[in-house]
Amino acid sequence: MKEDVHDLLRESEERFRTMADTAPVLLWMAGTDGLCTFFNQRWLAFTGRPMEKEMANGWAEGVHPEDFQHCMSTYLSAFVDRQAFRMEYRLRRADGQYRWLLDTGVPRYTPSGLFEGYIGSCIDVTELKEAREQLEARVRDRTVELQAANRELEAFSYAVAHDLRAPLRAVGGFARILISDYREHLDSDGKDCLDEIGKGAARMAELIDALLSLARLQRSELRTARVDLSALAHEVLKELNLAAPRGRCECLVAEHLQAQMDARLARALLENLLGNAWKFTSKVAVPRVEFGVTQRSGIRAFFVRDNGAGFDPAHANMLFGPFQRLHTAAEFPGTGIGLATVQRIVHRHGGQVWAEGQVGEGACFYFTLGRES
Repeated sequence: MKEDVHDLLRESEERFRTMADTAPVLLWMAGTDGLCTFFNQRWLAFTGRPMEKEMANGWAEGVHPEDFQHCMSTYLSAFVDRQAFRMEYRLRRADGQYRWLLDTGVPRYTPSGLFEGYIGSCIDVTELKEAREQLEARVRDRTVELQAANRELEAFSYAVAHDLRAPLRAVGGFARILISDYREHLDSDGKDCLDEIGKGAARMAELIDALLSLARLQRSELRTARVDLSALAHEVLKELNLAAPRGRCECLVAEHLQAQMDARLARALLENLLGNAWKFTSKVAVPRVEFGVTQRSGIRAFFVRDNGAGFDPAHANMLFGPFQRLHTAAEFPGTGIGLATVQRIVHRHGGQVWAEGQVGEGACFYFTLGRES
């Protein structure tokens, strides 16, 4: 009987060694003391060292000096806690070149639950790691280029908008002179033309001011502090009601909402979002505007919701572009810059902004603040 058991054990061990030595990865095993007791032929061929040199801690002689401390610390910490681990380190190949290995180790147990040590496998990820590093370098370079291009574009927009102001003021000024001094000499068509010139100049001045404001927003330095968004929302809604009174409007503001933000930009953010909600509910019998907070994918998301005109969700991607409007100026006045401003404010605070809505059923604008504490 003992001979039968011995034969079975020897057969099992031989089968294991055959499988291990023909495996396409580097395999190792360690005992309960953390010292290595086995390496397959793939490992030995990789290092070019005999089994007796690799046994115990001998294998660690081939670890790159810069990776040695991290490698040992990761292995020993996992060993003490009996936890699986994954780590990358450089190991010297037989030709003297260091190669990056991805080493995965898992604890071994007997059928009765007794800890027996570890078994691990390594794969050469040098080419993959180099490709990843090259890709990251290209992304960094591209990001730098895009940031430079954005700065140039912002500077160009600012310069153009600033330089347009003077000739535009001249157009508006001369139109006003004609209306004031020569109106009685013009027929009705001439008066209408002058009125349109004046309106067009005023509209253009408004757009230029909006462009300059958008450009300044990108340039200004962030000064963050703890901002009471609930109190700010109450203030903005009060100002909106003074500017455009509503007989009946249900205004709901969740209390005690705070965030780490630039206070000036926080006001601009809520002025634009609540201002939009106020504007687009102007034709609703019982308007409702709400400011609150919810959870989206485990992240706190603030929102401004209304029951106004809404929008076609198929065009939601157009909402945050400068001068992109889903309603005509005749329906609802505005410059088309407000939501672009909102997006830039949110992005400058490390967050995201998006919108949901349906035509005639209102809209809801959400924003997160990635840097809030």
